[in-house]
Amino acid sequence: MATPKILIADDNPSVLKLMQIILKKQGYSIITAENGEQAFELANKEKPDLIISDMMMPQMDGLELCWMIRENSEIPTVPFIFLTSFKDEETEIKGFRAGADQFLNKPIERKELLRSVEALLSRHDRLVAASGADAISGELKDLSIVEVVQMMNLNKKSGILHIHGNIEGEIYLKDGQIHAAECGADKGEQAIYTLVEKATGKFNFEIADVNVDRNVNMSTMNVIMEACRIMDEKNLEDES
Repeated sequence: MATPKILIADDNPSVLKLMQIILKKQGYSIITAENGEQAFELANKEKPDLIISDMMMPQMDGLELCWMIRENSEIPTVPFIFLTSFKDEETEIKGFRAGADQFLNKPIERKELLRSVEALLSRHDRLVAASGADAISGELKDLSIVEVVQMMNLNKKSGILHIHGNIEGEIYLKDGQIHAAECGADKGEQAIYTLVEKATGKFNFEIADVNVDRNVNMSTMNVIMEACRIMDEKNLEDES
């Protein structure tokens, strides 16, 4: 198996050095960039397996870099982590809208960094392994509903995500955007939240044209963020 390659972009040499030391000790191959423009060039050239970027950088900031990776690069689905010195909801919304997978606060905590890197690399590997030309299927214990929706969103796929298990439901996407959903009596956003919170079993994403009436009015990113919050609360309950 090839050594995972990680691109780190930060205009602070001390941060670059620290993360390089931490990640190299874990066996990762590291590429560094001092600004967004350099990072974007290296991303297309080196095709890293994961990108870690500061939000505030000269020439091209992290938000623009993430957007460029998602929209104009050869690796649009690469996992992307933002580093930030401040935490607020507006900043996170901007980051997720640009296509970020996760935020980490500075100063960087070694265990949190390694846990996040390992989890995102593993998730991406599972998604790639599950992908196919006409359908994607698997177990919800291996890939969550949120992860599958995020992957379809990044790939701008149209189709129906069928959930089969303790409860049944469908999520409809058009060009990667959530269009409609249903789960028993629940419709729209509430159907998605019910599925994320309660569903166990299997999923199947069917590539298809979607011709149902729209009943999800929130933006796809806001729905994903709320679903992530619900999933995090569920995970905390399971651990307690």
